[in-house]
Amino acid sequence: GANRLVLVAVALAVIVADQFAKEVALAVLEPGRFVPLLGSRIGWQLIFNPGAAFGLALPPLVFPLVTLLVLVTIVRSLPSEPAPFLVSAQALVLGGAVGNVIDRIIRPGAEGLFGGYVVDYVAWGSFPRFNVADSAITVGVVLFMLAALREELSDRADRRSS
Repeated sequence: GANRLVLVAVALAVIVADQFAKEVALAVLEPGRFVPLLGSRIGWQLIFNPGAAFGLALPPLVFPLVTLLVLVTIVRSLPSEPAPFLVSAQALVLGGAVGNVIDRIIRPGAEGLFGGYVVDYVAWGSFPRFNVADSAITVGVVLFMLAALREELSDRADRRSS
């Protein structure tokens, strides 16, 4: 239905944008060198992340397993009625997770399958470097929390009026 179409379209858009931006970063940035964009704290800095979010070290097999779990959970929890806001939030998380797993598969890095390093290039002060996929996951989680809050507030209002 409509929810599956939104899920696929938004997730694919995130994956394509993420991989395109990573290719541009690889083509124009020198690894480790900070390039200012907005002052001396916000800019571009190409790094290769062998870990998870915030550089946490995890075994390489964890990344595709978590992504598969996210995929199954999202597909099984798709609402039956149209819910573009909620489904878009889910799709952002899914697209971001898949975008980073693609790096684990196709990029150089540690030995073995899923050992590739994730390409990060957005620099924001001392915050860990990130990419489009990371941003999509973050925005998706925030939107999902807003959707849940909206649902909770709506349920409370319905209980008060009955």
